[in-house]
Amino acid sequence: MKERFSYRFRVKITAVLGACCFGIVVPTFYVPMELGSTAHLLSILVATVTSYVIWEGSKFIQALTLYFFPWEKSLTQHLVYEVLGIFLFSSLILICGILLYSRLVSSVLITAGVIVQNGFVSFLLALLFIAFNEGAFLFNQWKQSLLEQEKLRQENLVARVEGLKKQLDPHFLFNSLSVLSGVVYQDPALADRYISKLAQVYRYVLDHTEEKQVPLSAEMAVVEAYCFLLNVRFYNKIQMHLRIATPAAQVLPLSIQLLVENAVKHNYISEEHPLSLSIYTEEQVVWVENSLRRKTVKVPSSGIGLQNLEARYRYFTGQSIRIEETADTFRVGLPLLNDSL
Repeated sequence: MKERFSYRFRVKITAVLGACCFGIVVPTFYVPMELGSTAHLLSILVATVTSYVIWEGSKFIQALTLYFFPWEKSLTQHLVYEVLGIFLFSSLILICGILLYSRLVSSVLITAGVIVQNGFVSFLLALLFIAFNEGAFLFNQWKQSLLEQEKLRQENLVARVEGLKKQLDPHFLFNSLSVLSGVVYQDPALADRYISKLAQVYRYVLDHTEEKQVPLSAEMAVVEAYCFLLNVRFYNKIQMHLRIATPAAQVLPLSIQLLVENAVKHNYISEEHPLSLSIYTEEQVVWVENSLRRKTVKVPSSGIGLQNLEARYRYFTGQSIRIEETADTFRVGLPLLNDSL
């Protein structure tokens, strides 16, 4: 949903000084009158007020144009409406300024020549304003894009470091080896499958760390292997339900695995309350939903998992991940990617 238009009026020293300079220069050098006289001072006042009103009004028109006709969608349409709006506004204010000057200082007959001259000046003012402000706006946008790119680079770096830490996490490896040692003699066939699935998970992590996106089918294959390891550890207390309609779509690597890991990490799992995991697609979103039964003891967490996932999806797709929670369920929706990044 598009945000409502808002504009905050702020007095800037640079704008005031510019209006004062314009107000002093025009009456002093272009209007023949005695310097320092009452007429001269009133002329300076009228010229200063007129130029400042034109400046602030043009800023408001620029904000309106950016809201209704963003330059990202149509640069030509944006410039046409902005030039037209500022031209009409400047013409109106200049006429008002001339009438005020005529009333306070000296009568001026408004002829066709005055109107043409006024229109020419208004057009020049519109072009000067747009050249200055659009240049400043685009420069700020460029700086902002550089900052966002640097922020994303830092976030990706943090994500890779955190991913590497998780890949080599001694707790995960210790738990896996402990489970393996418990079944290797009791059930050699299960132990063999366990080793195979563990190798599949680690191989996937190492192979896809540097990739920007992976097929949903590949991600789901490693998630199923990961859930197999968890079920051996938790004695089949994790119930996974899959309903994937678009396996050819793409997702960010290890995104779904991260959500499954979070569900296991933060929820209480028991025989009476097994963890229910549902992974399904709806339209262009893959949902990871789990039954909600939070652990009473707070689990240590870096707190950057979902935040980093949100930042990466927003950068690559222009969309945010969706997080929804009820009394019994918690689910996260990831936008599906159809094109190469």
